Amino acid sequence: MSRPPSSQTTPQFYRVSDRDLTEIELHSVDSINDLHRIHPELGHKGMRPPRSAYSPSSNGNLYTSDMTTVNQRGRPIGSKWPSRLQDLLTPSSSHAYAMGCAIITLLLITVLLIFSFLVQQGGAVHTLTEAVKEKQAAATQLSLLIQELQALRHNLTAMRGGT
Repeated sequence: MSRPPSSQTTPQFYRVSDRDLTEIELHSVDSINDLHRIHPELGHKGMRPPRSAYSPSSNGNLYTSDMTTVNQRGRPIGSKWPSRLQDLLTPSSSHAYAMGCAIITLLLITVLLIFSFLVQQGGAVHTLTEAVKEKQAAATQLSLLIQELQALRHNLTAMRGGT
């Protein structure tokens, strides 16, 4: 095999304008969207609906027909919360691990709170039981005192009647 001279192997670079690059990007996006429409079974996580009315502006940004700026994912730039929420809910191994850890942590905290509540209630039940026992003892003692007082009254009445 013969090699061409080294002067012929150097690549020739051409300057491509920003407008041409934008057109190439738009046609690439259109082609990908067409493929997804034709073969919906090949749908991917980042798939977006077909491009409606994007038009390049003079500075290269993309605008929809209602003149809102669109980011690379095809969402309006001002809507950060819905995209973050969607990113959080999208399953991935790190998100699944973090969600699993968060759920286990919440379950452990819940069990700990229930246990501490039961211990606290057990202490309250013990205190109430002691108070009821003391009240019963006081009632028994009072009952004995009443019986003794009645006996003394009976004896006093008998002595007055006998004198």
